[in-house]
Amino acid sequence: MNTGYSFVINNGKNCSSGGPGIGVKKQAIFLVTNEPKNLRMKEKVVRKEPAMKSHRNIPGVALQAFTLIELLVVMAIIAILAALLLPVLSRAKNSASKATDLNNLRQIMVALHVYTADDEDYLPPPNWDNGNATGDGKAHAGWLYLPDLTATGPDRFKLETGLLWPLLRNAKIYACPSDDLQMWHYSDHDGVNEQRQQQLSSYAMNGAVAGFMYGWYHPEVRPVKLALMRPDDCAFWETDETEPFYFNDGANNPKEGVSPRHYQGGIQALFDSSANYVKLTDWYADVACTNKNRLWCYPLSADGRDPGE
Repeated sequence: MNTGYSFVINNGKNCSSGGPGIGVKKQAIFLVTNEPKNLRMKEKVVRKEPAMKSHRNIPGVALQAFTLIELLVVMAIIAILAALLLPVLSRAKNSASKATDLNNLRQIMVALHVYTADDEDYLPPPNWDNGNATGDGKAHAGWLYLPDLTATGPDRFKLETGLLWPLLRNAKIYACPSDDLQMWHYSDHDGVNEQRQQQLSSYAMNGAVAGFMYGWYHPEVRPVKLALMRPDDCAFWETDETEPFYFNDGANNPKEGVSPRHYQGGIQALFDSSANYVKLTDWYADVACTNKNRLWCYPLSADGRDPGE
């Protein structure tokens, strides 16, 4: 028997499977013996994985970084968008704060009306006391607090001792959300950078209900009755936060000003329980008026001011 061998090499274009493979190259080596009808084939399949595509092996495409000019253009576009959007966001935030102020002062006015209904229509004292005793040497409770004569500084003022606290019972109602009650600011009155003494409320009551300084000298004389105040007389307003001295107690006179935080204006509450926005120009025009008006509104004096002046 002939034991010789012969070799046939196929390049893979036509395999025994009947046709070429797709994406697969085949190499077949046939080992032929002299044994009849004895064809043995060993087939080795070699798979080639597709190469990772990148800019490097894509014809005509070059890998480039941003140029300095392109980066500057992008930065300029971002700056322009920020300049357009930030004022809009700031205005929206301020509008939300203003809405909260309106709601707060309406709630305070409702509490004020409830208080007067339970006290023979008398208004609560406005806390015209500088955080201390009044002219009779005693501490008197007002709408915002009862001065603690044993304490000093901001500790003299405790919200829970105020006459309206039992009706409100929420410290947030007493403050504008845009106001920092503990902020430091230069005081033109005191000539130093300082905090407020009274850090309970952004709002002050109109001292007109007790005749301004007259009420301090005569604490035995109760504030006027609600019925004597005209509906559009100003009861409360946002105190001007640029002067810490204006927060020395819970009351102010109109000359001490309204806050400019809401785009050159602030929020005020009227004795009819409404609240609205007032521009600084309108406010100070009423301050300069020498006649009785909605700010100078003490009912028992001809000009609405301190009857002792």
